[in-house]
Amino acid sequence: MMAGSHVVVGVAAWTWAAPHLGAPSLDPLALGLATIGAMLPDIDHPSSWIGRRLRLISRPLAATFGHRGVTHSMVAVLACLVVLHWQGFSRAAIDPLAVGYLSHLAADLLTTSGLRLAWPSRRRQSIALCRTGSLTESAIVAGLALWAGMEILHRHLVFAL
Repeated sequence: MMAGSHVVVGVAAWTWAAPHLGAPSLDPLALGLATIGAMLPDIDHPSSWIGRRLRLISRPLAATFGHRGVTHSMVAVLACLVVLHWQGFSRAAIDPLAVGYLSHLAADLLTTSGLRLAWPSRRRQSIALCRTGSLTESAIVAGLALWAGMEILHRHLVFAL
């Protein structure tokens, strides 16, 4: 999926996950961290939004592992969680980053390119609902954005009444 799609999917995922994790869904810091997490796997692509900003990391990753390699696997998810925990980050930071990161992987699973979730295995998993950048991707993301917006309105209107 494209960067904008990953942002929407990350925010929608956090909107859904936050109450289940005992966190506020509209906390600006958590939303920002979920957005960063949703962009982070594409650090292995020098032309991606994050790759262009972190070329010193992106280019070696791309040259060594390629796009949708290790950064798009469960190995990366576990490594990130271990490093963040080891560095003393709180759950208030780890949870939205992890949800955003996982949302990226879930979104890319919907594409025909799929992912190597069990990297270094070469086997790809894919649900193949859309092609990256397609009208179908836009429709899926728009539907998800609409759902998230309605969920937020419902949750906050119900509590406000």
